[in-house]
Amino acid sequence: MKNRIFLRGSGLALCGLATAALVACAGAAEDDGSGGAGSTGASTTTATTGTGTDTTSTTTATTGTGTDTTSTTTATTGSGTDTTSTTTATTGSGGGAPQTIEMIDDMEDDNNGILAEGNRVGYWYTFNDGTEGAEQMPPPDPEGTGEEPFTMTALEPVRGASTMAARSWGSGFETWGAAFGFDLNSPEGTKIAYDASAYTGVTFWAKIGPGSATSAQVMISDRSTVPEGGVCSDQCDNWQKQITLTEAWQQFTIPFADLKQGGWGDPAATDQIDTTKLYSISFQFGTVPEFDLYIDDIGFYN
Repeated sequence: MKNRIFLRGSGLALCGLATAALVACAGAAEDDGSGGAGSTGASTTTATTGTGTDTTSTTTATTGTGTDTTSTTTATTGSGTDTTSTTTATTGSGGGAPQTIEMIDDMEDDNNGILAEGNRVGYWYTFNDGTEGAEQMPPPDPEGTGEEPFTMTALEPVRGASTMAARSWGSGFETWGAAFGFDLNSPEGTKIAYDASAYTGVTFWAKIGPGSATSAQVMISDRSTVPEGGVCSDQCDNWQKQITLTEAWQQFTIPFADLKQGGWGDPAATDQIDTTKLYSISFQFGTVPEFDLYIDDIGFYN
């Protein structure tokens, strides 16, 4: 069934253990969104007044070794109002926006399954540290019953042609936090390795809601960081990258080569993530007062 989540209770418990040291590791995680020597920027603004005002602002800034940020805003006031805001943040040493993208999920079909393309079969789900009294929405379904499947959120306002996004929000987690994501290949609840070696990394659009924490981890598991891979057991330390979020949409482009283990659990069998055997992609907040994260148009890129 399309709306099945297909998670096993034991799998979620291991996910929790795999991220238990996130708070300790988050400080050491690298955020390539910061500036550095050689930063450049350009800004152009055009305004026309009359019965309405049309303002267009475009800013491009390159910071550090490879961060490329572009912001475009168009606003028309008067008899009508049209506002568009777009920001592109490219993280990692590679720099530049992705040249080609193979979409994993664009969320527009409004169900919890990723797109059935590229031999991928997966479902969105949430999981957390189980702190008593804490809340996460959509709620986890550790037994995979499908009674409360992950639901997409309608965007208001829409982001260009995009009308839906994956979203999770909550508060009160005190051990390692909360997360949401999907398996790349889990037919009938069995995690199977997925070969993503043809791609350079992952790209997606993201923003946070008002009052949310601004720092999150992008987590990708391979054969060394899930029990199914046979390398780790209860100390599975996922490959990860810290990102800084705002209330404006940003496109994040993360090369596989930039992912590092948190450093607290079992070491991987390889120096870098094994892209021939990937299992899942997720987004995690640590022990923050409140989180509210939107993810849209996630895909592999070259």
